[in-house]
Parts: sequence; structure tokens; C-alpha cells
Amino acid sequence: MFFHQNKQKNTIMKRYIKNVVFASAAAMTLLCNTACIEETTPKDMAVPGQIASDSKSLEYLANSLPSFLTTWDTYGETYYTQDWGYPCQMYMRDLLCADFPMSDNGYNYWIYTEDGTSLRYAYYYAYYYYYNFIKNANNVISIGQQSVESGNESAKKYLGQGYGYRAMLYLDLARLYEYKKTGVKTLDDEAKKLGCYGITVPIVKETTPKQDLYNNPCVPFYTMYRFIMTDLNRAEESLAGYARPHKAFMDLSVIYGLKTRLWLEMGSRFEQSHDDLQKQIDADNADDGYDKLGIASANDCFAKAAFYAQKALGSDGYKPLNEEEWSNTSTGFNTANDAWIFGTLVNSKEQINESSWYTFLGWMAPETDWGMGTPQYNAYRCISTGLYNKIGKGDWRRASWINPDDAGKTTVPSGYRTTVSGEKWATLPAYCNLKFRAGSGNLTDLTVGLVASLPLMRVEEIQFDYFEALAHTQGVATAAAALQEWVNKNRYTDGSYTCTATTMDDFISALMTQRRIELWGEGLVFFDYKRLNLPVTRKYSGSNYAASMQLNSYDGYVAPWMNYMIPETEKDHNPAVIVGPNPSGAITAE
Repeated sequence: MFFHQNKQKNTIMKRYIKNVVFASAAAMTLLCNTACIEETTPKDMAVPGQIASDSKSLEYLANSLPSFLTTWDTYGETYYTQDWGYPCQMYMRDLLCADFPMSDNGYNYWIYTEDGTSLRYAYYYAYYYYYNFIKNANNVISIGQQSVESGNESAKKYLGQGYGYRAMLYLDLARLYEYKKTGVKTLDDEAKKLGCYGITVPIVKETTPKQDLYNNPCVPFYTMYRFIMTDLNRAEESLAGYARPHKAFMDLSVIYGLKTRLWLEMGSRFEQSHDDLQKQIDADNADDGYDKLGIASANDCFAKAAFYAQKALGSDGYKPLNEEEWSNTSTGFNTANDAWIFGTLVNSKEQINESSWYTFLGWMAPETDWGMGTPQYNAYRCISTGLYNKIGKGDWRRASWINPDDAGKTTVPSGYRTTVSGEKWATLPAYCNLKFRAGSGNLTDLTVGLVASLPLMRVEEIQFDYFEALAHTQGVATAAAALQEWVNKNRYTDGSYTCTATTMDDFISALMTQRRIELWGEGLVFFDYKRLNLPVTRKYSGSNYAASMQLNSYDGYVAPWMNYMIPETEKDHNPAVIVGPNPSGAITAE
């Protein structure tokens, strides 16, 4: 170790205390996020008053959306370790699940989030980031509408970006911040007393009057779902016939993918609660200007999810990653290809943050000499032993993580795709990930290695969504056969994968295993855990989680730490908002 372990722990504690102080100060300085969204103008944000509504200016304005995906330092400080754009949100969501341990926690800047002891400030960063991103989308919508109404048909594609991005952001927010039962009586009772159940977050639109922001309640799920669907419908209409220049802009396939996510979310919810289904049906009669959903059952939602999944998968020549594309040492998971439906776009040095610990690949590309995954810091993100042991020997994805029998060897064992030397290989720990590669495969120069994009939606995710919807609409046997065929065709070399599920629970378990393997590190399975009330299990025989992080949540409930809480300071300036229970310490390692 570069420093003595105790010194490392003291350093982390000092850094943590400093971040808490800065987070509190920032929250007070910025007041609240929805009430004061008019006053906050983060970098990479184009303001309507600063531009004219011509096509070139609209293009500039619309470009602020993919730009904000990869911005950092939105809190206004220079070294926030939890403030590096949308990839940071992905990273945080995965570390709240069950398959993302760090090899050593001496330099784990997320240690108090990961062990569940102090969660609120990480939630603050997310809330602030999302609402400032929404401000960008609202600006695009506002100017785009004006331009279209004045006869500029070419502005429709930019208007569609605003609606599509806003829908994606609110879909995330609703799923992150809605309180779901945890099985922890004190938390659940407090949530009931506060009135948390069934509500999401405040809606801020391009037409929301400034004075309304100071009395802007969290809307119920049945309003939020229709609001998001309305945005998606408008995006679909605006993007008809549009051919995008890159995959950080949305086209119809992305909108279809987002509709798949939303319909699946609703299907799961209404299958679990007939009362919620009835509230949603009744909400179609609301006079709020949002589109009707026109559903009568959970199965209607699953049928819609299957329909839009097929539309997304049938668009634009998409196909799953093959082994070469997945494991390519130069382009693996950093360059858009035929499997990417939507992703970030980083293609120049001007877009990168050269402080690697504020970047996704600084934490996730362990082969480099410039990231946190080096012998100096020993901060390697690994797969959990529990999930690794579920990967079949015939599954070529298995080589995306280091088998414990191969760790520490002084020559690179056969079967792995890497350009590191034997000396470097010997420093990589067991279960270390090799999935995410440095840009252009550059392991020595971060100004090249950080020029890399990330997938935000892949065909594989939508394919798994389709299989789940299929199980509900055509039966478990049909879905199990389809899953087995797909995995053997696209991920196994010997055709040995079997899915023998005969019940819905067994099928969901088999499908979740494939989701967790396929989408590891991409920040997506969090939503499946929460949607399906699945337990997070880190404590078991052979677990490679640190003892303090071996948290097990309760079966049939949502893990407490997956219920993000709105910042308390929001209520100071927007009294209508409901701040949920703080889940910190609700479940601790035994």
C-alpha cells in the first residue's frame, strides 16, 4: 500500500467530513432545487434569452443536452467525488446493488454510501443534477415550440430532443425518489405518517410559473406516469423521420426503448397492487392536459412493453454485441456500435476532466496506469463472488472478470483479452472487472484514455425487457424458451445454458441473473431490484464484500437505501414537498 492503512482511513474520514460540509453549504447557498431552478445556471446550459430561435441556435441549444450528460462539478466546487454527470448516477446506482464490491476501501470515496451509514448527501447530488438537467430540457422545449409554431419545421427534431430527454430524466427521478416499503418498521411507519406512499417528485415544466415553484408538491405516481408518457408521445411525433448524427441524440428507437421501460415499470406495479391500478385508471379522467394511458389491467402494460420493445429492437439495424465487440481492448464499452441504442458522446480532449477520480473510467478501467485501479490506490471495482459463480463455464462474458485462480499470476493467463504486461496483471485482484476499456485502449495517457463514451441503453436491456413482458403475456414456458435460445446464440460458446423455470418467480430469478451479468456496471439493474421488490444480498459464505458492507435487505421489500430522499432544504423553500425518511443506518452489517 502507498500509505499505511490507518492513514488511509483517516484521510477518507477527513475527505468525507469536508464533503458533508461543502454539500450542506452548497445546499444552503443554492437554496432548493425545484423552487430555485429558475436561478441556477450550471455550465453547459444554454439559456433561451441568450439565443435566437433560428435553426443554428436551436442546434446549439439542443447540444446542451448530450453535453450535460457528461458534465461535472455542477455543485460549484472543484473536487466533488460524487459529482461527475450522468455516469456518476449510473455508478452510484450499481454500488447500491449487490454485485459491485471494491477490492480495498482505503480510497473508496463512496464508503459511507455503500455501507449505508450516511446516504442523504449522495441523494442531494443526484437531485440537484437531475433538476438542473431538466432546466436544460425545458429550455430546449420552450424555444423549440416557439420555433415550430413560427413555421420552422426543421426545429421539430430539436423539440423532440427536449421532450425525450425530459421524459428520461423524470422516469429516473420517479423511480429513484418514490418511497417503497422496506420491511423496516420504523422507516415504513414514518413514511406512512409523512404521506410518502404513492408520490414521486415535483414536476417543473417549461410553462411552470416562477411563483408556483415555491408551492410545488410531489405528484402522485398516476400523474407522473401520464406526464412522462405525454412527453414521450410528443417526442415520438416530433422525431418521426429523423436520422440522428450520433447516439447521444435521441431518435425513435430511443423513445421506443423509454416507453418499454415505462410500460414495464407500470406493469410490475399494477400486478402488485390492484388499488394502484384503479387509481391509474381513474386518473385518465383528470383535467390536467396529459395523455390518457387507456389501460384496464397490468397485462395491458406488459403487452405495451412487449410491443415497444419489438419496435425498438427492429429499428436501425441493431444487433447484440458479439464477443469481439464486447472484449475489444480499444473500443470495448467506450465506442458506440450496433448494440447501442443511446449513449454519451465524448470525442475530444476538451470534454474530459483530467482528474481521473471524478470520471467513470478513472474508477472502472483497471488496466490503466492513470486511474484509481492501480497498486497505489487499490480501488478496483469487482464483480461479487455470488454473481461470478452463476456465470456458466461456456459463457464468454466470464472472462470480463478475473477468476480467483488466475489472479496474481506473473503472466497473463489464456482466455483473457488484455494488453497489460504480466507484471501489471499480477497486481489485479480476484474478480476485478475487465469490461470497461480505456479510450483507444490507451493505458498510459489519460487525455486519450478518457476520450470515451458510455452506453445508456443497449439492445440487450430491451431484449430482456421483452422476455419479461413475454412471460406475462404469453406464459413462462414461452419466455423461458426464448431466453434460453437468446443466451445460447449470443453469449455461450457451447450451447449449455438452460432456463428450466416453470413459475414466474423462477423465471424472474433466471432473467435477473442474466441482467446482472450483462448490464454489470451500467447502472440499470437498480431499477429492476426496486421495481420487483427484490432483496439486495451481500452477506453469504464467500462474499467478497468488506464486512461493513455485507448488508442484506428483506425479501419481498425494497432495500432502504434504494429509496432516495429529497433534500431537507427543499422543504424550506417549497413547503409543499414531502421529504421522506432518511434510510441511513436502517440496516447494518451483522
